[in-house]
Amino acid sequence: MAKQPNIGKVVRALRQELNLSQEKIAAKFGVTFATINRWGKWKCNTFSFSNTAN
Repeated sequence: MAKQPNIGKVVRALRQELNLSQEKIAAKFGVTFATINRWGKWKCNTFSFSNTAN
């Protein structure tokens, strides 16, 4: 089984590269700010888009 990347580091690097806030990247991913925050703090087990923002 392949090792999964640290999602928090991936999201943070992407945000920095695109110069986006957590709120803006959440909107682009279609998730809430809280979801991006959890990913950043690695408080989740999966990289899921199940809690989409409207």
